[in-house]
Amino acid sequence: MAGESTLPNEHYPDYFQIVNVPFNHALEGTGAFTLPFMYVEPRATNGTGIVVDSIAIGISLVEGTAETVEVVHATTVEAQTGFVSLQTATVSTNSAGTTIPTINTSNNFVPAGSWLMLKFDAALGTAHGCVTIRFRSRLK
Repeated sequence: MAGESTLPNEHYPDYFQIVNVPFNHALEGTGAFTLPFMYVEPRATNGTGIVVDSIAIGISLVEGTAETVEVVHATTVEAQTGFVSLQTATVSTNSAGTTIPTINTSNNFVPAGSWLMLKFDAALGTAHGCVTIRFRSRLK
């Protein structure tokens, strides 16, 4: 409805969500090593952050040269260092298919104010695919 005021995020219930984000080398700069895809909002009621419970990475067009990708988080969207990986190992972009990385349970908590990103070990090249994450804001 037109003119509706926004609802502050502290009025939202706990988040239990899935996010799907496609990536396409043609849409990114040739020198891009990171692709930010989600900001973790601070929430007044439990402003701590989120927990990532699962990751799936699908590669539809292979890179052709040795390259890897992983889901990381950083405190700024323009970060080039200081990433925290949510996975125990990187995923190769050299073969098409779906990979379900093992979650690093020591690092799967993402603090409020952080950015979730795909981090490649080289420029995006010719990689095409999608990442899916399942996350929650309620801690155990």
